[in-house]
Amino acid sequence: MSNCRSHFVASARRSVGFTLVELLVVIALIALLAALLVPSFTTIGEHTRELLCRNNLKELAGILHQGTDGDGILPTANRWFSHITHRKFGELMICPDDNRDDEVDDNPDDMSDLYIVQNCTMFSNLQDVIDMGRSLEDNQILVNPPGIAGDHGWNPPDPNGNQTLICIDDDAAVMITAGDSTVIESIDPPGDGGLCGSEHWVCLDDGRPNWRNEVTAVLQSVRNTSRSAADTADTRVVMRLTGRRYADIIEQPYTVGTQRASYGMSTAVDSVSPRSGQLMLVEYDTSIVRLRGNFTDIDESLRARHFGRANFVSTDGHVGSKTTGELEQELHGAPNMGIWGP
Repeated sequence: MSNCRSHFVASARRSVGFTLVELLVVIALIALLAALLVPSFTTIGEHTRELLCRNNLKELAGILHQGTDGDGILPTANRWFSHITHRKFGELMICPDDNRDDEVDDNPDDMSDLYIVQNCTMFSNLQDVIDMGRSLEDNQILVNPPGIAGDHGWNPPDPNGNQTLICIDDDAAVMITAGDSTVIESIDPPGDGGLCGSEHWVCLDDGRPNWRNEVTAVLQSVRNTSRSAADTADTRVVMRLTGRRYADIIEQPYTVGTQRASYGMSTAVDSVSPRSGQLMLVEYDTSIVRLRGNFTDIDESLRARHFGRANFVSTDGHVGSKTTGELEQELHGAPNMGIWGP
């Protein structure tokens, strides 16, 4: 009887536990399932990021189509991301696949906020001056004027170095050098000195309704003095441009803030009447879109981000994706440049 009881207990113990072989089989099955499921989860995550990227592009296109001042006119390729960030949508400009360690600056200082001010009351928007090659407010202001550099002694801009020279007659000038950040420098006046009857400043629009009158009052208080921008104790007064009367004032270069972005705007888009289906924004191959950057280096700028394809959004709001090879072929191979064309 005792032998039967011992046999029963031993059998029960064996039925409750796992043998080593059974345990190894279970572990192998779990590993196999994990190997099958992990790629699926990875693909799902990549599809999710691609969808978010497409939604970013869709929203960006919608915001751009609202127009700078509600007039329906698209911003230029040089100004599109300042248009976005000033409306507090800077987070849309980073693709979910991009490294987000660096915080996005939702309100960068950019040249659309900067003005050349002459005689305390004449305001010329710096970005407009660059875009148009002159100022509508002040006919003395010219961009890269022929003859000025050679005849008057200004150092000519280096076109290969992304430089722009803005002259105020021959009395004052700034050299703008674009790069990962944009640097504005007040440069020495040419010639042998003398008197200049004007004051020249670079000032910042801080968004206050009455900012021009306030800045005018500050500038008038230091008129015909040798005070620098820092001496005015007003952060909106960025720089005093060296002129003949105050040639000994050399301001520190002003670095314009940059915006991290995963997308770039096509320069072919007509801001007034864009062609339907024309490419508007496309994934860009750098985390910095320069203030004066454009698609002149398009062959080096396209990025295949999701599943080897680059997302883009057209002027009609259609979001699609193509390989960079397909986009480059359309850029160079199509007679009308396809979605790239004007």
